[in-house]
Amino acid sequence: MPAPMNRVLSIAVVDDSPSDRQRLIALVRAYEADSALTLRIVEFEDGAALVENYQPDYDVILLDIQMGGIDGMRAAAAIREVDTSVIIIFATKTAQYAVTGYSVQALSYLLKPVTPFALANELNRSLALLQRRERESVLVGSRSAPRRIDLAEIIYIESRRHLLLVHSASGTVTFHATLKEYEDLLGDRNFYRSNSSYLLNLMHVVAIDGDDSVMSNGQSLKISRSRKKGLLEALTDYIGGRLV
Repeated sequence: MPAPMNRVLSIAVVDDSPSDRQRLIALVRAYEADSALTLRIVEFEDGAALVENYQPDYDVILLDIQMGGIDGMRAAAAIREVDTSVIIIFATKTAQYAVTGYSVQALSYLLKPVTPFALANELNRSLALLQRRERESVLVGSRSAPRRIDLAEIIYIESRRHLLLVHSASGTVTFHATLKEYEDLLGDRNFYRSNSSYLLNLMHVVAIDGDDSVMSNGQSLKISRSRKKGLLEALTDYIGGRLV
């Protein structure tokens, strides 16, 4: 089993059969007790209830396929339009739907009646995947609407008055936070603070031009005199070279 995560994991259980839904919730609770995890479990009585006002704040969705109204496949397709990262695990009474699940990037499927072993196996896989993602991504944005972004996409983070601007390949996210928070979070993940306003992703530094760092998006960002030597050393370590 992967090591426990140091945050609450959020799991949605979606099934239009009350007995199947309660059985699945009981199995998840048993897994929680055995694994020393802290889980937040939210139940939905059908696909429509899940899709309506959906917010991308779940880690895993356990989703029944055969439901009246909006079935599991349609619900998953709707969710994928707004949430590409949530882990979807289908529950079904027949294996014929397994291949179809790939179209909505489902991790796997559970055959009903779900057994404790099968559920634990899939939740372990989910946990390992989430841990891998967290090492390679970071949450940005307001606390009410957080967004997970790959570290490789971040070009640099800028502090402007009391706001942070995360400049990435897909746009800029602006929210209230301090640069120090992200320096502490990303300092050992190939990010370097070049002055009081900028935290640079070393992956996106394409040149040092005098007292400016030239980024992959064409921006030239000032380097403070006291931090220039440290930045050059960090860049040298990053590319695997050596200062002479």
